[in-house]
Amino acid sequence: MSGELKNINLWVEEEAEYLLDDEDIKAEEVDYIEEYVDFSDEQGLVQYESIVIEDVPHELNFESPIWSNERPSNVDNSSSGGGRKIAQSRSGPLGLAKLAKTPSECLFLFLDPDVIATITEYTNEKIKEEQSNYTRDRDANPTDEAEILAVLGILFIAGTIGSGRQNINYLFDSKKGTGMEAVYLTMTVHRFHFVLRSLRFDDPVTAADDLEADKLAPIRAIYERIVNNFHKYYRPTRHLALDEQITFFKGVCDFRVNFPIPQNRSGFKFHLLVDCTIPYTCNMEIFLPNNHEPYNLSNAPEDVALRMTESVQGKNKIVTLGANFATLEVIKKLHEKRTMTIGEVNKSCPSIPKAFKVAKRHEDSSTLVAYHESVKLISHVSKRRGLCILMSSHDTGEDDEQTDKVEEETDSSVAPEPKLVTQYNQYKNVVKTIQQMCSMYDTSRSTRRWPLMIFFNLMNLSSINAWCIYRLNLPESNVNRRDFLVDMALEMIRPHARRRLDSKALPRTLKTRLGMFLGVAPEEYEDREVYRELVCDTIIGFSSQHMFAL
Repeated sequence: MSGELKNINLWVEEEAEYLLDDEDIKAEEVDYIEEYVDFSDEQGLVQYESIVIEDVPHELNFESPIWSNERPSNVDNSSSGGGRKIAQSRSGPLGLAKLAKTPSECLFLFLDPDVIATITEYTNEKIKEEQSNYTRDRDANPTDEAEILAVLGILFIAGTIGSGRQNINYLFDSKKGTGMEAVYLTMTVHRFHFVLRSLRFDDPVTAADDLEADKLAPIRAIYERIVNNFHKYYRPTRHLALDEQITFFKGVCDFRVNFPIPQNRSGFKFHLLVDCTIPYTCNMEIFLPNNHEPYNLSNAPEDVALRMTESVQGKNKIVTLGANFATLEVIKKLHEKRTMTIGEVNKSCPSIPKAFKVAKRHEDSSTLVAYHESVKLISHVSKRRGLCILMSSHDTGEDDEQTDKVEEETDSSVAPEPKLVTQYNQYKNVVKTIQQMCSMYDTSRSTRRWPLMIFFNLMNLSSINAWCIYRLNLPESNVNRRDFLVDMALEMIRPHARRRLDSKALPRTLKTRLGMFLGVAPEEYEDREVYRELVCDTIIGFSSQHMFAL
């Protein structure tokens, strides 16, 4: 992988040590491990210049009611001296996810049989409404789970070649030889369009009434089921990231958001909680303002952050916050829930002292520090990235004596970058990386139906999570994501393709190619009489050619 994927250390050796082998400890017998956390090292020693009152601006002379240059005395710093033992839950797959060994099994953890059965049921209800518009019954036959999986598999295959927004008919072209054999052998292009057009996620009979009570009603059942599976089958590591994901959509929708950047486009906004060690989405929530009760949730940053991190609160996790969540209120509330945070603050924040906002008053690679209860404010200037203002509750146990010791050992002419800044720069683009991964092999099609667009995003995130589970269960397998998606899609379409092979209406040439694609011998799908005639014709033709040669 390339680009910003380098910012995520996907499969580090430390993670392999954190996930103990079954030979050492059986996962069924131990639910947690004791991790010795040295807060003086783990939480980072921040190198900063001493703030002398007479040398700093008046704003930093702390007539400010919020920030102080002295650490609050009520903050417990005893853990910074020698560290202490805490119980850290074992990260990795949970439950049935431990047993998933094939790409399709990993995907079916999230797009589980209940999700497929629900989609099949409501799609058939929509097909019944459309049958009166067709003169032939075979043009509007009901669907089943195998065909729904085949349609989803074709969407995944289309995404692997980057044709998500192109005309799908090119993949079904069998006459010119430019199509994909796995696609046009599975079903016809007309049937694919019909099923995709009829795809529904709620009862079409009551859809209008449900929409009046809930804006997300057309896909809420599927959406909540898949999101629940995200954090049901995986326990995250210690480092997480919370930020926003954007998906573009041009159709009509009550909660569509206009994005001035880039290029005044519109679409949907999702909040994602992502593991920083591997690109696994642990939780997600769609931005849905002004919804009807009881689904009308607050979209204030502190309320969203508390909802998104509810499953990891009280477990000493470290969450890197996006720009919209890095506020003093959010950091303090999460700290009360035993969840440490790091986030970059906008310079326009009125509570920040002016000395922290002006880079000209800093020397290169210098850092200013201020405190407010359990929150630390850091203003760091570097030649590479300029001014960076961070707010964090992560390293409240910093030891000043150890900091001075490190400063003496360091060259005074080149001050090192604070470890807190280094950690933030390492994890700040995790959610953006997830968005890039979704765009790289996007399953989306051009559509004006917003429930279908949300489902496409759920498919993209589910496939990424399935790839993570597969790599964790089979660490010796170095399969890349594209090959994983291709294998997964082929496993999804094979049951429907095998059933199509038994169709008597299928042309013999197409049936032969389909048998070769599935690896099925001709005697297994041809009628005995037809197969006998085919063998006899082949033998007679060979004998005639042999006699003519003589």
